[in-house]
Amino acid sequence: MNAGDYSIGEHPELGDVRWRRDFDAAMSEAKERNLPVLLLFQEIPGCSTCVNFGQDVLAHPLMVEMIDAHFVPLAIFNNRAGADAEVLRRFHEPAWNNPVVYFLSPDGDSLVPKLTDRYDLISLHDKITGAIATSGTTVPEWFRLFRGDLLIEAGIAERLRFETPCFWSGETSLAQFPGVISTDAGWIEGEEVVEVYYDPGRIGIDELDRRARDEIFRRTDKRPFRLDTQPQFYLAKTQWRAVPMTRAQRTRINLEVAYGRDPSPYLSPRQLEVLGDAASDADRDPVGYRRDERFRLR
Repeated sequence: MNAGDYSIGEHPELGDVRWRRDFDAAMSEAKERNLPVLLLFQEIPGCSTCVNFGQDVLAHPLMVEMIDAHFVPLAIFNNRAGADAEVLRRFHEPAWNNPVVYFLSPDGDSLVPKLTDRYDLISLHDKITGAIATSGTTVPEWFRLFRGDLLIEAGIAERLRFETPCFWSGETSLAQFPGVISTDAGWIEGEEVVEVYYDPGRIGIDELDRRARDEIFRRTDKRPFRLDTQPQFYLAKTQWRAVPMTRAQRTRINLEVAYGRDPSPYLSPRQLEVLGDAASDADRDPVGYRRDERFRLR
């Protein structure tokens, strides 16, 4: 495929995904590589909804990596004549419309219902997860974990704080509770406290309280919370600290290294490359794992 057959960073409506632009070529590639097709119908240039979808959803580095690695991404412009218009008619999609995403098998069959009238990361994440599972491929652990971060970002996850005898061990204990997404060690009025974000769709506050009491933790409504200088204590002592991570990732990896387990399944391939790019431990960022969640890996 020639360079002109791709659209990479040319339009804000398309985010950072490496889009194919020829339908037949993309379907042939999907068969050759045995990958599903993520087919985006998008208005180029588009309205604010289209631009926001590209910049907020299709530009998150973990979402981009998932699409580029596990799909053949194909963009069809819904306001162009010629080949784009022909594909639009084939799928009975209206012109000059908001974004619509199809998830197709290499044979062109629909894997899951199309994504329409939803323009958020969680909705696309759930569709991708369903499409990958339906295609018979295992969803990567790092991508499953990513959903928790999206719940926090969307304001769906809820936050609690627990006084603990030791907040470093408290982090690892609380991280094992079902539905807990992230933990941070800190202080309130001189007491060691762990701040928790959790998914209320997986665990209720009463169950979380009960499990915490079993660990001799006590929920507190005191404030303000001050982050400790060494949150994710066990992670911070390893080479993994150099890798930019999301909240959910650093919580999970802190737990894995505390128990001597391999944390690599919870990092994407591009994140793992960060370690290889550093020539020595001295070159590694000692607090890379605490960097902005919307890190850039390119």
